[in-house]
Amino acid sequence: MQFEIRENSRSLWSWVLLNDTAEPVVESRRNFPSRAQAAAAALAFSQLVARAGRTLSGGPRQVGFL
Repeated sequence: MQFEIRENSRSLWSWVLLNDTAEPVVESRRNFPSRAQAAAAALAFSQLVARAGRTLSGGPRQVGFL
């Protein structure tokens, strides 16, 4: 999977997570005023997903933000 940062027609940016066949898995629900902000939001989302994946192992749950 990979993230793609996209610009729409109004010079706003969003991110989309694509699977191995380039199909969208999930897309950002909001637009961002810059490419850098969209990329930062994609990175934050990926970290939240990674943390959620670690909970599948049944280990202790960490409390806090990122």
